Amino acid sequence: MLLSRLSLLLACVPLCVQAAPLPRNEFDQRLYLSAGESPDYQRRFMDGDTEPNGVLRYEPRYLWRSDTTEWYRWDAQLRAKFLVSAGQVSSLQVDDTGQVEEDEEYAELRDAWVRRRMLMGQPALSLVLGRQSFKDDEGLYWDFPLESLSLQYQASRWRGQLTVGQQLASWRSDGSQLDPRAEDIRRLLFSLGHQWRSGHWWDVRVHGQQDVSGRQTESLTRQLDENDFTGLWAGLRFVGEVGQENHAGYIVNTIYQQGELRRFQLSDLQSRQVDKDFLEGYLLTADIYGRLDSISWRPTLGVRMATTNRPEGIHDGYFENSAMSNRRLGVADLSTSILGDMLDFEMYNLAFGAAYYRQQLWPRAEMEFMAASLQRRNDLVPSRSNIRNPQLPGDKDLGRMLNLSFGWRSFPRAVGENRQMRLSTRLSVSIFDMGDAYQRPEQVRQVLLIIAGRW
Repeated sequence: MLLSRLSLLLACVPLCVQAAPLPRNEFDQRLYLSAGESPDYQRRFMDGDTEPNGVLRYEPRYLWRSDTTEWYRWDAQLRAKFLVSAGQVSSLQVDDTGQVEEDEEYAELRDAWVRRRMLMGQPALSLVLGRQSFKDDEGLYWDFPLESLSLQYQASRWRGQLTVGQQLASWRSDGSQLDPRAEDIRRLLFSLGHQWRSGHWWDVRVHGQQDVSGRQTESLTRQLDENDFTGLWAGLRFVGEVGQENHAGYIVNTIYQQGELRRFQLSDLQSRQVDKDFLEGYLLTADIYGRLDSISWRPTLGVRMATTNRPEGIHDGYFENSAMSNRRLGVADLSTSILGDMLDFEMYNLAFGAAYYRQQLWPRAEMEFMAASLQRRNDLVPSRSNIRNPQLPGDKDLGRMLNLSFGWRSFPRAVGENRQMRLSTRLSVSIFDMGDAYQRPEQVRQVLLIIAGRW
């Protein structure tokens, strides 16, 4: 009898234990600092000369919940960005898809949305309305803020979203307007993913757009937005790891692009369509690596490859829109490009192969060395990057790249109730030796220090 009562009491204990209440009002902030010496990206012929530059970015965030339990139905978020730049910096240093002018400073509204959680009683289903930031894992489909309505699903084995929207304004304090390439474009973002095996996912992703910005005389007279693309990027992503003490992993993306490209020119202050082409292209990327977790320094050796289709001309082949970035998490979980901290090549008329080695130096500190070789698919068509040196027809060799990074992440440190501080820093040295595809091959280099904190 006594044993049965004791068993009943122990069975009721979990029902009496309640989760800690969530704060209804939550405030945190992020500080991001990058400083270093980089090539002068405004020069027509870049060389070994460098110039100092830096970025200071501060992002406060406020989150409101309708209840203190984990089953709250409503929440809302406001996030701002305050940025100051010194010198001419690249989009990689700014960690943003937008271009930053030399010696610029502004404030920007990044997020302002309201979310209804637990739609139809499902904890995994939610509906979000407002200005939201979207980013996929490698920035190959989307990496930008969008005024939108988004239906989202997130569970242990399935995930997905369906989003429709349009960028309406830059929401910046300096009075700058939207990039003409992003103006008057209606967008559809769709993704569906499934964990078909523990640690292995497949995802279907689609980015569709309807672009009518070239029809506007105002945009043409201001910055000459001469191309309108209406079509889609659709692809599959496979990611996974196998092993227990030691691991082997893969990340594979296959993307197909199709649509109609219309070109405009300005004639007597009127926008006039001059040509229309049907465009098709593809992008393949693969990242395959092995990691020995049974060894204290956890060495990782991997290869990374990517190729687009071969364009027949400058208005043909796979290309990226202004909402894509190719940015991913790198050393110290800080953002970097697919080719390190300096090169920012668009996935257009491009093929490259890279090998990298990463290891732990001590707990929460690591280093990575990457070497890559780049080529054009068509030696008659220029590739697109932040390297401004003109390219000549007749040679595919774009050059070779070396990138060495050291990173460190702090242990989370409590700074208040329900608040922790996390610090990350990375020091990188990048060298790019231009190939014979350039009119004046030069060797350019960059030294970059990044410090980021969130609390």
